[in-house]
Amino acid sequence: MSDRQFHPCPICTTPVPHWERYRRAVCGACYDKACDDSPLERLRQRGRKLNFDNVSMGGGFEAIVADTKAEYESHICYIEGVECWADEALFGGIMIQPHDG
Repeated sequence: MSDRQFHPCPICTTPVPHWERYRRAVCGACYDKACDDSPLERLRQRGRKLNFDNVSMGGGFEAIVADTKAEYESHICYIEGVECWADEALFGGIMIQPHDG
């Protein structure tokens, strides 16, 4: 039996491998749902899918609107109506967690 710890995804409750630094990280399925505006709001360009990546091998953060390839100038994204914060992870990659304001 593994001693690996998990926490529930704060959006859908799916088990997510636990990292103390990212205690509220979302699961992969929810990560893939990240969009630019809350689908609960009535906005002209609501809900455009976002892709996240590191800028280079050295890290950094970029967010791109998936369908237009335009740069998205914020770390704030929405998953199932929950405001979240996407950012580079300590050793590379991108981590998304609910935003505490």
